[in-house]
Parts: sequence; C-alpha cells; structure tokens
Amino acid sequence: MIISTYLSKTMIQSFNDKVIISGKFVEYYQYLDKAVLKGYRRKPRLSKENKDKSNKDEQIKEKRDSSVRRTRTEMRRLVNSNPHLNKFLTLTFASKMTDLSKANRLFNTYIRRMNKHFSKFQYIAIVEFQKRGVVHYHLLCNLQYVPAKKLEEIWQHGFINIKRIDRVDNIGAYVCKYLHKDMFDKRMFRKKKFFRSQDLDKPAEILGDSAKLFMKEGLENMKLDWEKEFKENEYRGKILYRQYRYKN
Repeated sequence: MIISTYLSKTMIQSFNDKVIISGKFVEYYQYLDKAVLKGYRRKPRLSKENKDKSNKDEQIKEKRDSSVRRTRTEMRRLVNSNPHLNKFLTLTFASKMTDLSKANRLFNTYIRRMNKHFSKFQYIAIVEFQKRGVVHYHLLCNLQYVPAKKLEEIWQHGFINIKRIDRVDNIGAYVCKYLHKDMFDKRMFRKKKFFRSQDLDKPAEILGDSAKLFMKEGLENMKLDWEKEFKENEYRGKILYRQYRYKN
C-alpha cells in the first residue's frame, strides 16, 4: 500500500480519525466526542492568582506526566519506523561520571568519531543513570559486525557492550523501558531526553477521511494487537484507540 496517497498537506484541518504508521505498526485513533483541529493553536489560559499550592502542584505533576508520555510515544514510533537499527549498544564511563552536561559533550564527540569511521552510521540514544548516579548511554544503531575492542577505542572513556535485538517483537517498547524512570531525575530538567540521527525515517500521519479510507482498504492486511477507550483531557474528550500490525 502506498501511504503517500493518503497524506494531506492542509495547514489547518478538522478530523475525527487519525492513523499513525510506524514501520509494521499502525495506530488508529477515533475521537468520539468532538473533532480535533490540527494546526490551530489555542490561546494560553490566564492563570488565576487565587489558585492554592495543591492545585499548582497537581498541574505541575500533570504537565510532567504528559511530557513523559509524549516523549515515550515519540521514541517508540521513531524506533519502530527504523527496524534496521537492530543492535543495542551500551556506553559506560570508567570514571564516576555524574555531570550530565559534560557527559553529553563527550557523547556528542563520540558520535562525530563514529560518523568518521562508519559513513552510514545511524542511531537513537537514551541517557540513563546507574544507582550510584553515574551516567551511561543506550543506543539502538545499525552497525554491522565490529569487534568490541574497536568500539571501545572509539569511545575512549570506558567500556561498551553490544548485542543484537532483531528478535525482539516490539523494539520500540523494549527501548522505552529504559526511558521512564530517569525522565523524573532533576538532572534531566530542560535537557534532551534522547539523541538521534537526523536522517532517520519518520512515522507517517494520516487524518480525517483519508485515515478512514486507509483503514478500510488496508484492514485485511493487519491484525489487531489491542484496543482501549479513554479520555485524554476535557478538550479532546473520549478516544477509541486501536493498535494493529501488518501481517507480513
């Protein structure tokens, strides 16, 4: 099926149906209560001065939780859109590296060295903290066989571990489990939650009648993984969500 046939270039669009394709996974959203406007930005609400501290704390928690969900979803879809990233590489510092800003600078230098050694190197990387607070990195990447010793020489700051994960059923979900708990670490505040190559494939989004047509014409080639009905917020109302995957 040629997905580009269903894509819309409308700047502002009202829709009740949305499809997102990430590799072999298809997510189908049906907005049951009201249509959603894409490309329309709501005016920010004026805050009330008499809101008590408990309400403010609850709002902060809700915003943080929402940010975590968005980041995890973005990561999962990006990973599943790039199934050729089937090696799981972990970079560990030999020293007790707890300074995230410094660690990220060293990591970015490492990526530049990798790009010099491997012309088509692609990756998605997650920051994680060990129990003692030391920074390390998990990468999904597209490396062919490279001796571990060689990768350690390129890393220069400690140890590496690399393994194949091409037999993992849902690599996006597998990687996201490393993302959740450390997003609440205060060192991650206003820091990038993950790093990525800029030339990766992106998920495709189809809206409105085109989404309905896509599902009608392609449903026989998919199988349903699971579904749920939920209420995201007052603005969106009830949503019916289904996740499918292509049979072949």
